[in-house]
Amino acid sequence: MHKIKFVIFLTLLINVYLLADTVIQLDNIATDSEDFTMWIALFGLGIISILALFLSSERVNSFKKEYKSKKDLEHKIQASQDAVLSKLGENIHTIAKDTLETHPSTTKSENQLLSITTSLIDFLRIKSKKVKIENNKIKLSHLFNDVSGTLKSSIKGKELELIYDIDNSISEELMSDTLNMSKILTNILLYCVENDSNFITLNVAKNSLFSQNDQLFFTINSHLKIDAESGINIFRSNYNETTEEYDSLGLFISRELSLLMQGDLIARNDENNNLEFVLNIPYIVESQEEIKTRAITNKNILVVDSLQESATQTKKILESLGHLVKVLNPYDYLENLHYFEMYEILFLDEKLFTNKALSQLEKTNIKIVSVSNIFKIADEFPNAKSADLKISKPLTMWQITDALSQIDSYNFNNIKKNNLQEINSGNVLVHRNSFQKTRNISLSSFVKFENKKILLVEDNVINQKVFIGVLGKSNMHISIAKHGKEALNILAKEKDFDIIFMDINMPVMDGYTASIKIRENSEFTNIPIIALSALTSNDEVAKMFASGMNGYLAKPLRKEKLFTVFSIYLENITQIQEQSKQNDSKEQFAFYGLNINLGISKSSSNEVFYKEILLEFKDAYGNIDRVFEKLVHDFRYEQLKILVIDIKGLTGTIGAEKLNTIVTNLLKNLSQKKYDDIAPLIIAYKEELKLLNNSIDEYLASNN
Repeated sequence: MHKIKFVIFLTLLINVYLLADTVIQLDNIATDSEDFTMWIALFGLGIISILALFLSSERVNSFKKEYKSKKDLEHKIQASQDAVLSKLGENIHTIAKDTLETHPSTTKSENQLLSITTSLIDFLRIKSKKVKIENNKIKLSHLFNDVSGTLKSSIKGKELELIYDIDNSISEELMSDTLNMSKILTNILLYCVENDSNFITLNVAKNSLFSQNDQLFFTINSHLKIDAESGINIFRSNYNETTEEYDSLGLFISRELSLLMQGDLIARNDENNNLEFVLNIPYIVESQEEIKTRAITNKNILVVDSLQESATQTKKILESLGHLVKVLNPYDYLENLHYFEMYEILFLDEKLFTNKALSQLEKTNIKIVSVSNIFKIADEFPNAKSADLKISKPLTMWQITDALSQIDSYNFNNIKKNNLQEINSGNVLVHRNSFQKTRNISLSSFVKFENKKILLVEDNVINQKVFIGVLGKSNMHISIAKHGKEALNILAKEKDFDIIFMDINMPVMDGYTASIKIRENSEFTNIPIIALSALTSNDEVAKMFASGMNGYLAKPLRKEKLFTVFSIYLENITQIQEQSKQNDSKEQFAFYGLNINLGISKSSSNEVFYKEILLEFKDAYGNIDRVFEKLVHDFRYEQLKILVIDIKGLTGTIGAEKLNTIVTNLLKNLSQKKYDDIAPLIIAYKEELKLLNNSIDEYLASNN
């Protein structure tokens, strides 16, 4: 600004000089001469320059005021956000306690607490800048299956209609981070469901309008009348005093992850004032080749669904694959059963398999695909079992393509019997139903299987640690692969594994492909392969067995079902005897400044999660005392207060009671602006933090 003023002053001097010179010389210059014209032009230019510089100065001032106002707003939002987020640690136990008392021993309560705990871990990892984006080859079909399955396990007790509308120009295989993509989408969908949305559409398209590179856009419409507040406030994590829950922690995490993926996440209201989220990330594919048609075309297909929007989307997918499609609403369908013989394939809502319809269908050669909804609260529709094939909504192009390929490729009678032609899995039992829980199982129970060799193929680090944590006392030998290709490399070197646990949705090579390749080697024919999947719909389970797997476990992992798997496949028995109750409690060693039992109770009562939170806390805030000292030195007390609020909540969560007391007193003095009393507390905090870090290290080492 000073430079601009100097330039204006200098310009004024020049113009004064020119004006004086003009007055002195004007009598000697003819008005029609070139010199006169030049002097007038210079004088005019000087005046214009002064005016332009003045306006520029005013504009700069305006920009500065606007920028300062915007930054002040951002700081205010950030301060509010940090303050609210920090309460997560303080309130997590209260939320869990109240929820479990209201809904004792329910899966819903367990899932809610698990979600809170894993969100806390994600929050800490983001704060400590430990989240690394790893772009690998992924399949969108598996990504959406993972999202659907995770969502299903998190919203038990709620019905939902979810529609995936994916542009058919998008490649199924692309380069991205499947783990973090799944977190982003699942968190957004959970937010919608938690705000009572029972109908959500997720559109996926690519666009390069504003960028030289293609972008992939995920538009999630909640059909909720919620004000997006210009897409800013909704990403703050707000603590709801009424429900005692955090409304938007997942959205905060989703937006941070989207930015790390070189993308963005915004919230807005559509033309109908419905809340919708728009996520964009780079669209990267290994090959730009034209996408090939993925199914036999020109089939005459009838679609009947209870939900019109769902039927319309199914029709859209089928028509994009080159089929002739007719949609009937349920009433017209029941009134026109004699038209069945006109069609080759019928996609029929499982609720519409009436006795009258079945009797008419038996007179035709039409092939029937039963369509269910994975978010439907369990209802039995016995007549639907007569269908030739079963698939589950939300449907994707790839899912429908697989279904049509099965119908077209195999003998029709075999479809009804087996759904898919299965790869040989040797003499190992194929367990087609979900595994039952073995009662009274503790972590110590797994010692029964000590020295067994396990190969876990799983890309999610948290899931890896949960698995290892459950088996930590068993003395089993566990090898870990992050994807199918890595698993094949391990098996090439070590061939004596007793059992393989195979995740489905992984980068580089998914679980289906890996299982098929494992079964191609005769040396591995008799190794049991158990699928780990968030989605266990009928069609996905059929694909698991078709790829040579022997059974499946739904995520999140339950130790009681895992024990059943080991009992069946490592003891070679099919009947599980009830296990005697074992005391899983152990005497915890005392660690200075660290209440282990309290910390575990606030971490979903899961020691594995507690260890992970301690690690992340130490990485994110293990040296925070240095930041405290600098902020005090610079008199930046408001920033210090925000940070102290954060630490207060987290120290309460991990059971660092002594440190929490110091932080509470520090926050009190900051709130009352008693800055002269801060220095002794900073010194006490520094000393206590050092002792706490040592206790964390000792505790983690003692449990390895």
